[in-house]
Amino acid sequence: MTTLIAPLLVAALASLLTVGIVGLADALATAGRRPLATPDGSAPVDVGSPIRWAPSVANGGMLLAGGLLVLALVLRTVAAGHAPWSNLHEVSIAFAGALVVSHLVLGRRAPVGGLAPITATVAAGLVGFALSLDDRIEPLVPALQQPLLLTVHVGSAILAYAFAGIAFAAAVAELVQRAASDRAAVLPTASTARAIGHRAVLLAFPILTLAIVLGSVWANLAWRAYWSNDPKELAAAATWLVFGAYLHVAGRRDGWARLAPWLILAGFAGVLFTYIGAGLFIVGEHSYGTP
Repeated sequence: MTTLIAPLLVAALASLLTVGIVGLADALATAGRRPLATPDGSAPVDVGSPIRWAPSVANGGMLLAGGLLVLALVLRTVAAGHAPWSNLHEVSIAFAGALVVSHLVLGRRAPVGGLAPITATVAAGLVGFALSLDDRIEPLVPALQQPLLLTVHVGSAILAYAFAGIAFAAAVAELVQRAASDRAAVLPTASTARAIGHRAVLLAFPILTLAIVLGSVWANLAWRAYWSNDPKELAAAATWLVFGAYLHVAGRRDGWARLAPWLILAGFAGVLFTYIGAGLFIVGEHSYGTP
């Protein structure tokens, strides 16, 4: 069964890269195209995507990749006998899958389609990273032998990371639109991207809070201390503070508000460090989940 997972990941990676490459080609083809004006010249009209099939490729590619990643996670769960996020390989797959599925779900209520190339590129990086790691299924170390907490604590962290990834894509789009002399037609407007990013952080922040609280409960069960200044604990707390700072400045109408997308970028950098760096490069209590 596990032999099927790698081909599924490769197929998902190919699908995500296709979305990213087509999106880049669409953006390059759009560069320099100015919006048309209404007959009375009162308002600009979006010229739309010059590659007419690009939105269909983005939607189809994200849907295909999401399905493949979910299937890979289901197979991994059946093979391992527990939630598929006990090590960095599994967490990378779950992070990518949650990011793609979150994009698809939010797309039913928000205009996130224009973010697909950015989101797909991030997800492709996660899948590629997963493929580079050891995929052997090992027995759970004693600290992880808490099925409920393994499922809920790590699962909530991954979901928070996914929404943070959507916010990251929106922040990138907002900054690109601000910097561009002509609006990039393939991306959401700066105001739309700002609204998407804010909604994503509003979802990510309470879920990340829950993950940290559950992590403290688990730490007390495993290590007899709610807090031990472990590198991953410190990184998670710092990330939480950055997103808290974002929520503080996002509603302001002065110059501080312009920091909002940069705080999202900093928060997502914190997510990546918490997920990879704190365990991979710094020895701590969470190092058992890294290769």
